[in-house]
Amino acid sequence: MTLTEAQQLIAQGEGPRIEFKLKAKHPDRIIREIVAFSNSKGGHLFIGVDDDGSIVGLKDAEEAHYVMEKAMSELCRPQIKYKYQIIPIDCQRSIVHYQFESGKKKPYFAFLKPFHKRGRSFVRLEDRSIQASRELRQILKFSLKDTGTSFEYGENEKMLLNYLGNHEGITVNTFCTVGNIDKQLASQTLIKLTVNNVLKVIPDEKEDKFIFVA
Repeated sequence: MTLTEAQQLIAQGEGPRIEFKLKAKHPDRIIREIVAFSNSKGGHLFIGVDDDGSIVGLKDAEEAHYVMEKAMSELCRPQIKYKYQIIPIDCQRSIVHYQFESGKKKPYFAFLKPFHKRGRSFVRLEDRSIQASRELRQILKFSLKDTGTSFEYGENEKMLLNYLGNHEGITVNTFCTVGNIDKQLASQTLIKLTVNNVLKVIPDEKEDKFIFVA
């Protein structure tokens, strides 16, 4: 990628597939963005660029990449594949560009420390990375398989589809109330219908919403 190409991409601003970081400080926080890209549709991470798109650059881009490479190796599981490039902006400063594809081993997790056994999974929502719900993690996992899970249209499924025929969407908690069923069953039913392409999940920081596939 040339500097001109990078500038054109940066000019689009932060969004579902573009993230800026001024420095490589706090790599444990940057890891969340990387995991979110890998769990979503991929994306571009620029280090040396301010939130408003100002290209400030880094005096030691190699050091910044070393910090990020170490963090990705130690704090991302499964390991995430990426491409990177150091792009000079003048004789003293450069930016680091990372490109991430949509991962093939979803869901990916970010860990605060290498020795931690439990991490958190993130997905991209507009220009933010939000923590993935239990339902979304399961959907990401099943989305990599060629076929969905087998299921039958029982009373709960029929009631759910009837509800969605009159409402634009439903959440797990709403399904529990409307169907008078426990949360686990509501969750499993929504996951099952989403994996089989009957429903689509819309991630949200408060609670995911499930809608009919258009």
